Amino acid sequence: MEYKIQDNDISQKPAETESHVQIEIPEPIREVGQRITDAFREFQKSDTYENLLEARDKARTYITENPVNSFFYALGAGVFLGFLLKKK
Repeated sequence: MEYKIQDNDISQKPAETESHVQIEIPEPIREVGQRITDAFREFQKSDTYENLLEARDKARTYITENPVNSFFYALGAGVFLGFLLKKK
């Protein structure tokens, strides 16, 4: 007995038509969004962003090479912050 499995690949389905509902974004909010976008693009061009990416890569490498030490560092930091931020 053979069963045929239906192919449900999403990439082969035609794209759905867009909805006719349009959402108007108020001008002040649009301006704030544009300023944030511009500031982030400037930040991406800075040396600080490059240093941040390098630090992320170094941390990722250290964690993969030393998982036990990383676990205990994270546990210690969590306990410390828990005591520090504990409500009295």
